Amino acid sequence: MSIGRLIRIILISAFAVAWIAPLASAAEFIDLYRQGLDAEDAGDLDQALNKFTDAIKSHQNSAQAWAKRGEIHLKKGDPQSAIKDMLQAVRLDPGYAASYIRLGFAYNATNQYDRAIEALDIAVKLDPNSGEALNTRGFAYNGKNDYDQAIRDFDRAIRLNSNDSRYYNNRGFARNGRHQYVKAIEDFDRAIQLDANNAMYYNNRGVAYLRQKNFDKALEDFDKAIQLNSKFDSAYHNRGMALSGKGRHEKAVEEFSKVLEINSTATVLYKDRGTAYRKLGEYELAQKDFEKAIEIDKNFAPAYGALAVLHAVAPHPPVRNPNQAVKLAQKAVALTAGKSPDMLENLAEVLQAIGQTSAAVSALSKALSMDPDNREYQDLLAKWQGSVPPTMVRESGGRRTPFDNLW
Repeated sequence: MSIGRLIRIILISAFAVAWIAPLASAAEFIDLYRQGLDAEDAGDLDQALNKFTDAIKSHQNSAQAWAKRGEIHLKKGDPQSAIKDMLQAVRLDPGYAASYIRLGFAYNATNQYDRAIEALDIAVKLDPNSGEALNTRGFAYNGKNDYDQAIRDFDRAIRLNSNDSRYYNNRGFARNGRHQYVKAIEDFDRAIQLDANNAMYYNNRGVAYLRQKNFDKALEDFDKAIQLNSKFDSAYHNRGMALSGKGRHEKAVEEFSKVLEINSTATVLYKDRGTAYRKLGEYELAQKDFEKAIEIDKNFAPAYGALAVLHAVAPHPPVRNPNQAVKLAQKAVALTAGKSPDMLENLAEVLQAIGQTSAAVSALSKALSMDPDNREYQDLLAKWQGSVPPTMVRESGGRRTPFDNLW
């Protein structure tokens, strides 16, 4: 038995002796708890869940048992049940930092980032030297796109433990969000040095290269991620994006189609495959994919935006439909409550494509004010405000236009 495990059992023993009801045996509780830990270590999560449930029945006031069962629920992919157990754990012992960390993790898993941060703020106050609390809170800030705050938390976590690869990976993700791609790549390099067999790290570094438009480097990383994990859907998807960036749209379609065979309800894949079809001049197929994404999720703003661009740049009716293009682009902005710079940039592309340059510049300026470090927005705005005349732009076949935007 490890020293850490022994310490945990000793703590549980002391707690149990103090609180267990007369009819419940402290020894029985400790044995059930130990069996749950052993089953968890052996990878038998169902058995672990059963043992921790029995431990709770034996001693319903054990915050540790509730927290551990919640952790097993998380590992089994049931964050809602985990949240219920963690809330019970923090009610029983408001000073138990580990419960708040796990609760924050569970809220992250359900995209409830504000609640996650509330729980993790308490965890950090209870244990300021917990790198795990800081890392999990940073993850929540990533989810809220508050990358500056996320980076601050990951910085603190790394100072506490400079050998945890996850902290560098998560900070790299935040730096990608801040368009700090060189620094992001440095973080992913360090994560890979610490754990060279983690496919996620190669995939995330590939994304940084992708956003730098270094498509060859990106492809190398996505290939490595797939080599390490042949079922890594995101790596196939991102490889398709890199191929499209190199102008190999037919191969990109193949990559997107592979993943859609596995996950036929992935709206973003239909949107991205539709974009590749558009660039190939396959406008009807593109429209079909965009409409499929909207059918699956009527609130998926990027699909409306992509369909809007298609209606704006297609060469001939009925696919070409400037009025519908503007309506769809405006709907994408409305679905994101005007808070998505990408959807505003998308609206700007549509407006520019149909010759409304002044309105396009206004929309793009607003997007840039929300994301001032976005180099693509900066370059596009400078071009539109330059000497380029506000002419109507249409696609012909698979030719790229000034309004194609991979991102």
